[in-house]
Amino acid sequence: MMKNNEKASPYDFLICRSRQDDAYRLYRVDAGSETLFTPVPLSADASFDHEYRMAQVGGYLLQWSPRREHEGKATYQYKLLAFDPESVDPLNGQVVQSGTWEKKKFWGYRDYYSSDPDEDRHLDLIPMASFVLSMIPAKGRGTFELWNFDPQPNAPGQADPVPHPYTGQGGFPLIKQGHTLIPIGNYVLDRLPDRKHFRLWSFDPQLQVPLSLPAVQEGSWEQLDEQEELIALGRHVLSWHPDDLRYRLWAFDPDCEAVLVGPVREGRLPADIGQGAQLTGYQPKAPIRAQWADTPGTLDFMRSKIRHVVYYMVESRSFDNVCGWLYENGDEACHYIGTQAPFDGASTDYFNLDGDKKVHVSKFKDGKLSDDWDLKALDQDPFHNTTDNLQQMFAQPPGYWVRERPDMAGFILNNANPQVMETFSPEQLPILNGLAKGFGVSDRWFCSMPGGTDVNRAFAVTGSAFNKLGTWEGGNAYKYWPYTPHRQSVWKVLWSQGITDWRIYNAVTWEGSIFTYQLYLKGQIPAVDKDPTQFLADLDRFKMDAHNGNLPAFSFIEPGWIAPTGATSYHPGASMVPAERMLNEIYEAVKAGPGWEQTLLVVTFDKNNGIYDHVAPPYAKKPWPNDMNNGFAYDLMGPRVPAILVSPWIKAHSVVRAAGDVPFDSTSFAATLLNWFGIPKPLWGLGDRMEHAPTFETVLQAAQARKDAPSLMPPYDKSYPKEDG
Repeated sequence: MMKNNEKASPYDFLICRSRQDDAYRLYRVDAGSETLFTPVPLSADASFDHEYRMAQVGGYLLQWSPRREHEGKATYQYKLLAFDPESVDPLNGQVVQSGTWEKKKFWGYRDYYSSDPDEDRHLDLIPMASFVLSMIPAKGRGTFELWNFDPQPNAPGQADPVPHPYTGQGGFPLIKQGHTLIPIGNYVLDRLPDRKHFRLWSFDPQLQVPLSLPAVQEGSWEQLDEQEELIALGRHVLSWHPDDLRYRLWAFDPDCEAVLVGPVREGRLPADIGQGAQLTGYQPKAPIRAQWADTPGTLDFMRSKIRHVVYYMVESRSFDNVCGWLYENGDEACHYIGTQAPFDGASTDYFNLDGDKKVHVSKFKDGKLSDDWDLKALDQDPFHNTTDNLQQMFAQPPGYWVRERPDMAGFILNNANPQVMETFSPEQLPILNGLAKGFGVSDRWFCSMPGGTDVNRAFAVTGSAFNKLGTWEGGNAYKYWPYTPHRQSVWKVLWSQGITDWRIYNAVTWEGSIFTYQLYLKGQIPAVDKDPTQFLADLDRFKMDAHNGNLPAFSFIEPGWIAPTGATSYHPGASMVPAERMLNEIYEAVKAGPGWEQTLLVVTFDKNNGIYDHVAPPYAKKPWPNDMNNGFAYDLMGPRVPAILVSPWIKAHSVVRAAGDVPFDSTSFAATLLNWFGIPKPLWGLGDRMEHAPTFETVLQAAQARKDAPSLMPPYDKSYPKEDG
């Protein structure tokens, strides 16, 4: 039985077609119901050409014909459908794109790749999250090419939904003729020609060979026989006997030695499916479950109450540093969500050694505001790349490499600067702390990895660090970054589902480019790259959109990056007053707009930036199975950072933690966002960390939208005195 706070799972659908005629059937699949397969009524004349092949790509159904001659050329006709299982004839539904592919698009400069004269009769196209893999399997060579999927939902017509290769044509070393590839989420299950053995591949679109050695798992299936067919159905694998229609439904677990766990269900397929049927699975977006839509703390409650999600990611402060004294004088009737442990804030009992001297946590200027000094604290930017972070978290080697628990004792040792132990009080940062106290905060939210800006921001919107360490936001590395393949971002997932209601708002450009677009989106969606202006705007436009009630469903906001004066990012090296003022302006713009009651504002920090926090980060799920760089496997979170959640549906003094053993990190934002949009997890393609990330819809606990949103007063200092505020 599904619990109140479990994520809504959409029904899967099973498309059943005959190999002899054009009749087809559709079944709703519900693994939690007594009846696994429920027929969906179709019109009596519903039919579809049985020679066509089809597959779900993103939120669409791609259909393509066998080879046909057209004007002396070998071609394939295609249609991209907005599949509607409620239609009386869903295989002939709304066409988003249609047209013709010439054979040379997939064969390139060669006429053939095998000794089979009929190798081009059918296209082998395999959906891979928001990409499409084309295969020309021969006995000697498994030729492949990975294609970018772009449904162009804002321009329906005759656009090619696989317009460009994402990686060049190549040959798989072990995947050849006779192999059956079954994509499941971030993985591809490879059934070998003997039909008893298998390999499990990690699908990684940034690699030249996207199914690269080593395989994640390989072995044999004692529980299956050679006659059984296999297809993916959401998170499950369906095996069935074509002769007598006996089936078994298996859970898929990439960490299990046999990969297929169960069976969780077994029986016979509906009798009207018929022997030798072609079966295709389809996953629609999840519906809002009406029975939970009015229950605070559930995903369905969030989906029914929230229409706009605004994500403001600033940078470079630890939790202790800027929010550690939030409840210094006691819990003040905190509303705890997830666990009931007391608020885990800063304390002057915590220390690091500076040589033999203990340097305790302290408040900058005793936590006071004054126009006699700047609200700045650190004289220089602390070290914060991965090597430095690991030394800060493990004062003595080997530490991480023998999986010790971080002692958080090396911050001064690494930085040679006792200022990393200084903190700010709520009086000094009244906007950040005022929002945290007036709405909600998490004191168990960690950097996704010990490291710098680019890698941690990458985790927040792509689910990984691209298997990179450090930063690359300067010079040629930054300039040419979009022109090589990378793992997809949350925006590409949305686009592949037909969701175009989003925008990135920036404060300043970085080397002439909008930072987030340049590093995490450009090069992924060809239609957006042609004209990105619809999806990019500045902060003045954000304030206007909020004021006029025109915010998109998803807004991503960049701060003004580090500068000698005027930075709004909270980064060390400048006064904190402009950052506080900007955060207040964003909050006030949302609060004053007509969409306030339908908006969730999420404010997080990308990294701790080498600044002390006392809580030991946990080890974590690797984002991609084969990720490894300079001995670091991306399996350890970095120190805590603030996460503040603002909405009239959040009770004052809320302190939210993840309910299970895995705490929040930056991937929790994107996972919550995608669940809010109703996109099934197997269609994310954002790696294992994102797949397992806990989500924070539980923070929305108010039964009625509050009318008491606080108004806050920004701080002041020497450079930004009271009268300027």
